[in-house]
Amino acid sequence: MSLRVRLALFIALAIALALLVQGFLGYASFERLQMGSLERELDAYLGRIVGQLEGRRGPSRWLRRERDGDGPRFTSPNPLERLRLEDRDVPMNPTQAGTIAHARLVHSGTVLREWGRFPDELPFSSSPVPRLEQNWLFRSVRLGPEMYLQGAVEASQVRASLAGYRQTVLLTALVVALLGALAAWLLSGPALRPLRHLLEATRRVADSGDLSLRVPPEGSGELRHLSQTFNQMLERLSAFRQRETEFTRNAAHELRTPLTALQLQLDAHRQGLSTPEETLSVVQEEVERMTHLSESLLTLAREGRGQRVGLDLAQLAQAAARNAGVPYQGPQGLQIMGDPFLLEQALENLLSNAQKYASGARVELEPATDPTFVVLRVRDTGPGMPPEVLKRAAEPFYRAPGVRVPGNGLGLSVVAQVARAHGGRLVLAPNQPQGLCAELWLRVAEPG
Repeated sequence: MSLRVRLALFIALAIALALLVQGFLGYASFERLQMGSLERELDAYLGRIVGQLEGRRGPSRWLRRERDGDGPRFTSPNPLERLRLEDRDVPMNPTQAGTIAHARLVHSGTVLREWGRFPDELPFSSSPVPRLEQNWLFRSVRLGPEMYLQGAVEASQVRASLAGYRQTVLLTALVVALLGALAAWLLSGPALRPLRHLLEATRRVADSGDLSLRVPPEGSGELRHLSQTFNQMLERLSAFRQRETEFTRNAAHELRTPLTALQLQLDAHRQGLSTPEETLSVVQEEVERMTHLSESLLTLAREGRGQRVGLDLAQLAQAAARNAGVPYQGPQGLQIMGDPFLLEQALENLLSNAQKYASGARVELEPATDPTFVVLRVRDTGPGMPPEVLKRAAEPFYRAPGVRVPGNGLGLSVVAQVARAHGGRLVLAPNQPQGLCAELWLRVAEPG
C-alpha cells in the first residue's frame, strides 16, 4: 500500500472518528431532550388522572410529599373507596391531543380501572422510575398500600426520531469521510512529488550504483530538507568512494614497495651477492617501514577513533620533545580528554616530518584564543612548503613534486585524522622567518 493511499485512509478514518464522536455526543443530548419531554408528558398525564380521582377540576396538586412507611399518599380519602362510593364519570383519556397515553389503576395485582386500552405487553410495575419498553414509556404512582396508578405514553415517534438521528450521523460520517479521503488523495499527489522523486533516485542509485545522481530540491519543510539531506549523503558517499579507491590504490603501491625490496634482498642473499648482516639490516629497515605504514593505515581506517580518557597533554608533549631531542615550550600540566596513543602518534609524525627537512625544531603548547581549544604546535626552520603544496599536504599518500625524502605520504594525513577525532583540526602555515608551522588544535571542553 502506497503512502498516498495510507494518507488518504488515515485522513478518512480521522474524519470519521471525529464525526462519530461529535454525533454520539449530539445523540446523547438529543436523546435526553426527547426522553425528558416524553417523561414530562407522562407526568402531566398521570397528574391529571390523579386530579380526577381526587374529584377536582383543573391542574392536580398531585400527591402530598410526605413519606412514611407506605410512601406518598393521597391528600383525599382512599381512591378505592372513592371509586366504590362515587358514580362520577372520569374521562377515559385525559391527555392533550396528538399524544397516545393510557393508564390503569392496580390494586393487589388486579386492574380496577383502565384509561384507554393499556398495552398488554407491558408488565405490572409499581416502580416510579420511568422505563422504555416495546415503544412505550411507562412508570407508576403509588396511591396507597398495594395500590398504584400505572401510566404509559407511546414513544414510537421519539424512537423513530432517535433512529433517524443515528442514521443521519452514520451517513454523514461516511460521506464526509469519503470526501475527505478523495480530497486527501488529490492534494497529496503534488505534496508527495518530492518524495516520489527521492524514491526514484534511490532506486536508480541502488540499480546502477551511480552516486552522481541528485534529487531536485522540491517542496517545502521536511520534504525539501529530506531531499537536501539525501543529496548531501550522495555527495559524501561519492567522495568516500573516490577516497577509498585512491586509498586502496596508494596503499597497495606503498605495501608493494617494501615487499619488493625484501624479495630482492633475499634473492641477492641466496645468490651470495650480500652478506647476512646486510640482508638482516635491509629486512629490519623494511619491516619497520611496513610496521609504521600499517599503523598509519589502521589509524586512517578507524578514522582516528579511539578511547578517550583523562590525560596530561603537557607531560605527553614534553616526553615526545625529549625523545626527539627538541626543546619544549608551554605549561607543565594541562588536563584534557583524549586518546594518548593517537596523540603520541600524531606528535611523533609532526616531529619526524620536521626533522626530515630541518635540523631545528621545537614543540609548543598553549591555550587557543577559543577557550574550548588548546594548540599543540611544532615549528621547524626548514624550506617550508609552497602554498599549493600546503593545500594538499594532509591528503593520504600525497607527496610534493620533486621530494626525494623517504616516506609514505601518510604522516600529515594521520595527524589531521587524529585532530578531527578530538574535535579539532590541523592547520599548516609558513613559519617566520622560514620553515613550517604545524598546529594541532584539540578540543578540551564540549561546546556550550
